[in-house]
Amino acid sequence: MRELRIHHFFDMIRDYGAGKTLREHPYGHSFHLIAGEIYENKIKRLKLIIRNDDVCENCRMLESGSCTDSIDHRSDFTSKEAFNNFLDGRIMKVMAYESGQIVEVKEIIRNAGKYLDQIFDIYAGNDVAHTTLRKEHVSSGIGKKKRELQID
Repeated sequence: MRELRIHHFFDMIRDYGAGKTLREHPYGHSFHLIAGEIYENKIKRLKLIIRNDDVCENCRMLESGSCTDSIDHRSDFTSKEAFNNFLDGRIMKVMAYESGQIVEVKEIIRNAGKYLDQIFDIYAGNDVAHTTLRKEHVSSGIGKKKRELQID
């Protein structure tokens, strides 16, 4: 079982829906490895957390358990870790999950409509065109996973 931020899960599903090729990131983190496990249905359950997760393993921006990376696409955040915590809190609330909760991947896929229905509220403050594209790709990825996992 993996410990994962909920937004990382949806980023993986977004990339899956977009048909993006998995490759190692220059930062050295484990996103591509865990995404591959998700795509291949090797992970059945996740421990959802609001802190640095298994994706952050080996990331050159992780120092003493904290992310030192920054963002510049918003005016209200510069710390990537603070923004990610904020974002994960919003998504977890919409999905009705608690930090530390263990959830079946199938359940997240089944309940992803809650995320998609609230995506513009969740990402309020981000570029709307970017969020629109995110919604399209996540929706496509969810559809693929539903077919693979035989979820109605």
